[in-house]
Amino acid sequence: MNVLLLLQAVDPAGRYTGGGLPKGAVIIVALVLLYFLPSMLAWSRKSQRRWKITAINALLGWTVIGWIVSMVMTWAYEPPPEGETDTLRHR
Repeated sequence: MNVLLLLQAVDPAGRYTGGGLPKGAVIIVALVLLYFLPSMLAWSRKSQRRWKITAINALLGWTVIGWIVSMVMTWAYEPPPEGETDTLRHR
């Protein structure tokens, strides 16, 4: 078998046999998960701003700046709920 045929993912009849739906589907799923990463992190951390982060991520994440803003909001400092002590300030 010719090495060139192996490198080009073409069978002996000249038809293209590489790529296809499975590889494309994996890439699409990975990109969607990466796109919504700030929202998933906010929900897993039980952030008080999780709805705002999700809205910014979903509506403005495609601008890249919106994605960065939502990621920064995910990791930004949040004061504790009323009645709880702030472990970061009392060290």
